[in-house]
Amino acid sequence: MAFRNTADIKKIVLLILLIIVLIGAGILIVDFVGTIFGVQVPIPGLNYIKSVSFRKKLKQSEDPYLLEREELSKVSEKLSIKEEQILNREKEVSTKELESTKKLEALVEREKELNKRQKMMDDVDKQYKDRKQNIREQAVKLYNMPPKDAVALLEKQTEGDIVDILREIDKYSEEIGRQSTSPYLLKLMGDINKDKAASVLRKLKYSIGENSSSVETIKDNQDEIPPP
Repeated sequence: MAFRNTADIKKIVLLILLIIVLIGAGILIVDFVGTIFGVQVPIPGLNYIKSVSFRKKLKQSEDPYLLEREELSKVSEKLSIKEEQILNREKEVSTKELESTKKLEALVEREKELNKRQKMMDDVDKQYKDRKQNIREQAVKLYNMPPKDAVALLEKQTEGDIVDILREIDKYSEEIGRQSTSPYLLKLMGDINKDKAASVLRKLKYSIGENSSSVETIKDNQDEIPPP
């Protein structure tokens, strides 16, 4: 009796399993046919079964690449750190280049300023040499002119130029071994402009220079200045 009950139970279980399999197969067939013909058949629980199956397949498909993804993540992190280091280095280099550029610009400006100052000094030196040459030429010219014509030109000069010209006449006279005409020219100038001649005489007597003038020994109140 017990044996028969056990056999019946097995049959019932097998029958239930068969029914479940047939139901599942029927559901799959109905879903497949609906998919082919574009007809969605509402079957309770089918969507849940599909989602569970999809997640399981997705997990199975991702698992083989999990280690690779982790390795790629580490490589990406290293690259990010390396990139940040390179960017910082580039900033440092850019800063140093900017500082070097500023220093170079400062040196260029300093060089320009020095060149400008040098040019100014050269111009002053040239002006001095040109003036000295001009005084020399005028002295030689006036020495070789008739005294009255020479003093007419000399009187038009500034007192400073007259002093320099008279001194240069003394120097030129000494070079050629002849008597200087400076005293006589100064006397003639006194006839034209007594105040100017007296002022020139004072400057000749009290100015400091390497060469003394032949008129420096003339007294301020002397009326006659002998011709050469």
